[in-house]
Amino acid sequence: MARTKGTAPEHPSTRELRGLALYRDHADEIRFEGGVWLVPSQHDNTSIYEVVIGRHGEVCECADFERRGLACKHIHAATVARAKTRECAGCSGRFRGRDLVEVGDDSLVFFEGDELCRPCARTHGAL
Repeated sequence: MARTKGTAPEHPSTRELRGLALYRDHADEIRFEGGVWLVPSQHDNTSIYEVVIGRHGEVCECADFERRGLACKHIHAATVARAKTRECAGCSGRFRGRDLVEVGDDSLVFFEGDELCRPCARTHGAL
């Protein structure tokens, strides 16, 4: 299938598909800490790759990214994790929507509609 210059391919690449599979199989293990996504290796239970997704592009410490300089499966998995999570207004951690509590209008610390993870919600009386 032909594509026009500057447009995305109509079908996901192999790395995108592997990233989706990595997210599907390890979503609960992908964490966001200190501005870095920690993505487990798909094949090695002891390895974790640091992935940075920012305004200036993406970076992963895996050999595939180092060699090619293009998005690897770890970057794709972290991108999916970022899209499926939101930031806690209390601790800045990232959590799935179902794990967040919306702040009501009675809070003196947060704005109405802010979202807190359960530990922050307990600490600040939102639960």
